[in-house]
Amino acid sequence: MTQNRRPRSEQATATEAPAFPSSETQTIPDLVEKSVAPAAIERALAVYQQLNVRDQSVIVQARKILTQHIYGMVDQGERDEQRLTVGGLAHLQQWSLGE
Repeated sequence: MTQNRRPRSEQATATEAPAFPSSETQTIPDLVEKSVAPAAIERALAVYQQLNVRDQSVIVQARKILTQHIYGMVDQGERDEQRLTVGGLAHLQQWSLGE
């Protein structure tokens, strides 16, 4: 019984990770962080400004809070721009009530 087998060093095993991550796994988080999250921040900030006339210092603080909160949502896996926007607005509402 002879088997035609390649040497173990040439055999690919199922447990080996690919040498490079697939472009799909790199692209989606990059797209969210570079495009979706900033758009959600801008949209939420625009809505927040329309609700009440605010001092510029309040707007600057709101932008910081939105940025931290929305990127936190992205880190937890949220990818939908509308959910990011609404989540950011809800967080700003809580912050505004606490002032």
